[in-house]
Amino acid sequence: MLSLPIAMLVEYLLLQMVFQVILLSTDRWAEKDVNPALFSRELMRNSSNFLNDEEVNRDPQSLLMKAHAATSSIGSATVIIAMLEKTGTLKIASVGDCGLKIIRKGQVMFSIYPQEHYFDCPYQISSEAVGQTYQDAVVCSVNLMEGDTIVSGSDGLFDNIFDQEIISIVSESPGVDEAAKALAELARKHSVDVTFDSPYSIEARSRGFDVPWWKKLLGAKLIGGKMDDITVVVAKVKTVAAPEDEGGDIEQQQGDEQGIAVAVASAEQNEE
Repeated sequence: MLSLPIAMLVEYLLLQMVFQVILLSTDRWAEKDVNPALFSRELMRNSSNFLNDEEVNRDPQSLLMKAHAATSSIGSATVIIAMLEKTGTLKIASVGDCGLKIIRKGQVMFSIYPQEHYFDCPYQISSEAVGQTYQDAVVCSVNLMEGDTIVSGSDGLFDNIFDQEIISIVSESPGVDEAAKALAELARKHSVDVTFDSPYSIEARSRGFDVPWWKKLLGAKLIGGKMDDITVVVAKVKTVAAPEDEGGDIEQQQGDEQGIAVAVASAEQNEE
């Protein structure tokens, strides 16, 4: 983790709100005739309502605790909450297999890794007592600097796109809106490509999942993307400014340019 003794000129509340929650409900609730979107939507709404709560005190784990306690809908979801401080510190709490990566100077310099009970069975915040809670969250923070790009999303993104593809799209896109849309579209394309050796298929093989032995004799292996709902959030830090002196005010940037740019894109898919 890099230390950054500067303050950032950012619209940090905007990033808090947009980055606030990325959720993925499980298919098993649909099998029980429960709308799997209701739980995640209420959890997100509660997170928004408690965002400026004094007890939360801009702590993503505390925000998750209060939002979960206030959620009455039946269901479950993976969740990641990221809150950007004025000082440039991005504070993160994550339960499950949503992801977040920070790209700096053409390299991934920070990643959140998934929490799983076993392969393809992530931790989840749930309405049931057997589910995980805020106490199970991975909690961390990272200091950002000018030019950093934040890419966050559901597992439908990271199961279908390699880091180098993310870096290439971010570097080649004229803005975060274009980057978010391009990432969502590429993930969707890879997810339905049965010939694509995806991050998901590579991980599956490493966990012992593969084609039958007789297919291996013919040179076959388990490949293909993973069909899933895909959510992508892309944000870029545009300006930073050093304080005039310790404890002093942040210098104000001239002009109308915001300190960050944020874009969201998503792609819904129905598995056959």
